[in-house]
Amino acid sequence: MRERVERWAAHLTTPVDAASLGIFRIVFGLMIAWDSVRYLQYGWIDEYYVRPKIHFTYLFFDFVRPWPEAWMMHLHFWLIAVLGVLVGVGLFYRAAVVLLFLAYAYKFLLEKSVYMNHYYLIALLAFLLCWMPAERAFSLDRRRRAERPQTVPRWCVLLLRTQLFIVYFYGAIAKLNPDWLAGEPMYTYLVRGGPQIPAIASHFPPALLAYAIAYGGILTDMCVPLLLVFRRTVPIGFAFAVVFHVLNEIFLRIGVFSYLMIGAITIFFSPDWPRRLQQRVSGRRYSAPTLPPGSHRTSWATLAFLHLYVLGQLLFPLRHLLYPGRVSWTEEGHRFAWHMKLRKKESRITIHVFDPATGRRWTIDPKADLIPRQLRKLNTFPDILLQYVHYKRDQLRAEGIADPVITVDWLCSLNGAPWARLVDPTVNLAEVESTWRHASWLLPQAEPGKGRDRPAPPDAR
Repeated sequence: MRERVERWAAHLTTPVDAASLGIFRIVFGLMIAWDSVRYLQYGWIDEYYVRPKIHFTYLFFDFVRPWPEAWMMHLHFWLIAVLGVLVGVGLFYRAAVVLLFLAYAYKFLLEKSVYMNHYYLIALLAFLLCWMPAERAFSLDRRRRAERPQTVPRWCVLLLRTQLFIVYFYGAIAKLNPDWLAGEPMYTYLVRGGPQIPAIASHFPPALLAYAIAYGGILTDMCVPLLLVFRRTVPIGFAFAVVFHVLNEIFLRIGVFSYLMIGAITIFFSPDWPRRLQQRVSGRRYSAPTLPPGSHRTSWATLAFLHLYVLGQLLFPLRHLLYPGRVSWTEEGHRFAWHMKLRKKESRITIHVFDPATGRRWTIDPKADLIPRQLRKLNTFPDILLQYVHYKRDQLRAEGIADPVITVDWLCSLNGAPWARLVDPTVNLAEVESTWRHASWLLPQAEPGKGRDRPAPPDAR
C-alpha cells in the first residue's frame, strides 16, 4: 500500500510543461476582466449591489456587507478587472491571483440573488490558481525572472481537469430527471419567448427544439468529460464542447461562461500543446523545458489537501440527496451542485402579517422592497423568502410591533406541473431561523410535473 501511495505521489509531482497552464491562466484572467467591465458597462453594479435595500447573503456569511459608498463598489469592480488583467498577462502573478480570489469571493458572497453556476466556478478556479505557479509560461513575470523553470507539478494540470470534469459530469447527472427528459423547462422557455430567446428559434417547432436541446445537453455533458479524459479522443471532446457552448451562447446567452469554458478545456490537451502549435506555425522546433534539481517540492500535507478538495467537490453537489423531496421544488441543495437551467417556476406569493397585540391583519408586497432580480429569486428560492420575512420582522419590531406573526401562502407551478402549495401557510416564519438542515415548513410537491397544460392557480387565502 505504501508503495502505491508513493508511486501516486511521484506521478502527481512529476514536472510537466507549464505551457497549457499558462494559456489557462491567460483565458481565465482576461475573461474575469471582461466580465467585470460588463458589470460597469451595463449598470449592474448599481442595480445589484448599490440600490437594493436588503442583500441576501449566504448562510454563515451574514457579516459580508457592501461598501458604504457607491463609488467604492464601482472601484471594487475596477480592481477585479485590473487584477484579472494582471493575472492574464502574468505580472506580479502571485499577489494578483490571491487578491483576485479575495475580491471575487467578496463580490460572490455579497448577494445570493445574483448566484450563477459559472460565478461559483470562477471563484473555485481562482482559489485553485492561488496554489499553482501558473506564471511559469507566457507571462511577464517569466520575462523578469527567466531563470525560473518552465515546468509545473503534474497535479496542477490534473486538478484543473478534475474540476472541469466534475462540472460537466454532474451537469449531466442533474439532467436525468423526468422534467428534463420531457423537454422541460426548455419547451416553456421557447413557447413563451422573451428577450433571451433568439429570433432563429421561431423557425423551429418548439417541441422539436426543446427535445433537441434537452437530449443534446445530456449527450454533450455525458460525452464531453469522458472524451476529454482519454488522450486520443480529446480533440473530439473539444469539438463537441465548442459546438455545445456556441449553441448555448446563441440560444441561452449566458454571458462569459461559454467563452470561459471553451478556453478552459484546452487544459485537457497535452501540457506542451501551445509550444507544439507554435512550432507548426513558425516551423521552428522547440526544446522541451527541463527541470532544475529540487525545483518542485510538494509536501505530503499539500497532496492530502488536494485529495480532500477533490473529495469535497465530489460529495458536496450530492448533498440534496440528504433532503426529502425534489431539489427543483424545495431548492435545498440546489446551489453549488451544477444544476443548470433545469427548472422554471411560476409563483403566486401572499405574505400575511398579524399583530397579536391589536388583532390587526394585513399583507406585505415585496415589490416595495426588492429589485426585479431579487423578486424573481424570492419567487424561486424559499431560503430567500425566509430572509425577506426576517427583514420585515425586524423592521416591524423596530416600529413597535413586538411579536409579529408572518405567514406565507405560496402557490407554485414547477415546469408546467399543476399548482400546489410550497410553504405551509400555518407556520409563523418570523420564528423560524435559517439553517442548513431541512426546512420542515416546506411542503412536498403534491404531484410530479407531467404535462405542460395545467389549471389556473387557485386563489391564495
